Amino acid sequence: MKKIVFTIALLVLTIVSSYAQKRTVVLDISHEIDTAYTYVNPNMFGQYKELVGNKIGAELIINKDKEVDNAMLANADVLIVLSPLKKDRTTKKNNLTSVERDAIVNYVKNGGKLILFMDEENRVNMESFGGNDIVKPFGMEYGLDLPMKPDVGATSLVTEAIKNKYELSYSGSRSLTGGTPISVRNGDEKVVHGAYVKLDNGGTIVAFGETMTGLFMGGVEMSLPNGMKIIWKGKDDQLFMQELIEWLLK
Repeated sequence: MKKIVFTIALLVLTIVSSYAQKRTVVLDISHEIDTAYTYVNPNMFGQYKELVGNKIGAELIINKDKEVDNAMLANADVLIVLSPLKKDRTTKKNNLTSVERDAIVNYVKNGGKLILFMDEENRVNMESFGGNDIVKPFGMEYGLDLPMKPDVGATSLVTEAIKNKYELSYSGSRSLTGGTPISVRNGDEKVVHGAYVKLDNGGTIVAFGETMTGLFMGGVEMSLPNGMKIIWKGKDDQLFMQELIEWLLK
């Protein structure tokens, strides 16, 4: 009897260990130079490592220059794509390649989990970058920039994905239609900040019309061009992203 119990315990431990090893989060920043991200939040990469590695207990892979293809996505439990932050950039790819667009869409259709941050039109040309090529197959669509609302913030909604209300960073975004809203701009709940679509097979896409939340800019101090300093609202960016990633990993 003891031998049977030991065998069962060993089998369970093996299954649990195997599952844990497969939990991989890929952060794709390959369409922008990494210093563009650290310029707005110097601690961003360290915060992602702390969040994914220590708090969630998954492996974080930061993709700086490789093409996001089927081979890469075969090992990804969650893919996070950060769009570029400026139109004037020189990287290996600059925009999503045709291979990447097809691979990412098929990844979600086949059960993969995607978080896509698409910045405003005044920073990145959405058509060239290919944002709608990713979200349209799932019934969502990006539009043009909404009227600027400096540092107004956003708030998460209680859904199957997020069980708590979080204060998120927001200072402007492009329009986003379709899907189930997951967060809205403060002061106007009709303005969707982020939304998601979950397929019957578990494949899920979560899209945002800006990048501040994905850059963990809440609480970051920044000097503005006019010399003024601002500490961005959005104290819960990391908590929100933690709960979102954990939900996608289930």
